[in-house]
Amino acid sequence: MLHYTFDETLIAITETKQSSDVTFQIEIRSEEMRSRLKQVRSFFEDNKDYTDVLFYSREDGTYEVIVRNDMISAFLIHAFRFQCLTSLRWA
Repeated sequence: MLHYTFDETLIAITETKQSSDVTFQIEIRSEEMRSRLKQVRSFFEDNKDYTDVLFYSREDGTYEVIVRNDMISAFLIHAFRFQCLTSLRWA
């Protein structure tokens, strides 16, 4: 299992676990972070698996990201890679 941290002044992340996926509710608090999250989104939209990570933009500016259980590590690694997360570690 991976544990992560993030800068609460730039982004807020909550997660809800389901049987086959995890839903991340993401609130962006800076335009720089919005750009970083768009890089994560672009990475997953450009791969050939269209159901691994699904991004939904909300009218209030938040995002809902649904991640298949087998792709959670990849999603968190890329969120860390694009600096949406400040730390990532195995627990």
